[in-house]
Amino acid sequence: MSRTSRYAFILAKMYGILARSHVGRNYRDLLRLKDLAELSDVLFPGERKESGARVLAVDLEARIVQARIEAMTYVMTSLKEPVEILVHILRKIEYQGLKSVIRAMASGKAAPGRIWDLGPWASIHLAEAKDYEREIRSSPYAWILPHVKTDPLARVENLLDRQYYERLLQLSRALPPRDRTGVLRLVGLEIALANAIWALRLRFNYSLNAERARSLLIPGLGQAAREAVMAVFEMTPDSVDEWRRWKFGWMLEDQLAESLRAPDPVRAEQKASQRMYLRAHQLFHQAPFTLAPLVAYFKLKEYEADLLKTAVEARQMAIPEQDVLAMTGVG
Repeated sequence: MSRTSRYAFILAKMYGILARSHVGRNYRDLLRLKDLAELSDVLFPGERKESGARVLAVDLEARIVQARIEAMTYVMTSLKEPVEILVHILRKIEYQGLKSVIRAMASGKAAPGRIWDLGPWASIHLAEAKDYEREIRSSPYAWILPHVKTDPLARVENLLDRQYYERLLQLSRALPPRDRTGVLRLVGLEIALANAIWALRLRFNYSLNAERARSLLIPGLGQAAREAVMAVFEMTPDSVDEWRRWKFGWMLEDQLAESLRAPDPVRAEQKASQRMYLRAHQLFHQAPFTLAPLVAYFKLKEYEADLLKTAVEARQMAIPEQDVLAMTGVG
């Protein structure tokens, strides 16, 4: 089977999967369910075990992540040979698990909770590790260990984020011309938004100035985006007009009122996630029979998983539907 034929076969499968995904109207229907038991029965029919709300919430979140992994690995096993950029996007889950392990190591805890093993696509196997440090030392992430011993935790996580995105950009640029354009635009947007959110956090959560923050930003920005990100450190915190004129001001549109004291990075990140979903959805329907829809599909499954975990938290805490919709930006 040619590459074009394989892409056509996989794309047909993905259309059906996305039609049943829990975003948009389907997501709003989930938020109308009265409790976690109903949510579990809709998401994973026939799989619920009798348990308390706390245990059920943990189980649901685990199933959501597992479903995301299975959706991605289905695509990769359907290909004749692994596509490196798809493997790397899947490994974002691995990076998150490594961060959890490092937090546990830093706090002296015995275990960090659920760690996902990506099987044949893993570059480190932490799920069953008895000695985390030894496992990391024998993996491609060995370079992080000296930083774990000497640097603040936020700096260590930043270094991992930088490596993840630098490699993602490198793999995007190395794609054949027919695959590269759409993927590179999506990756470029993701890096720009990640930097904008990180700049807001560095200024308003960590009180860093531009000079100290510059080395913590993720490489790969164009000149205009870099200038916009660094502008975060110069703008007046409570100036609605300044933030509205900012290149990424649309991320703050629901915050720009007279009561503004300073932008909230968490709410801005929710807007950024919604923009990434919209761009990925557009890319999924463009350039068929290339790699672009597959990359977009991976981002869409990531977004869906985040929405579903938010739905679990909302049902657990009895947060009203409209508050969740406002928080997530789902229309």
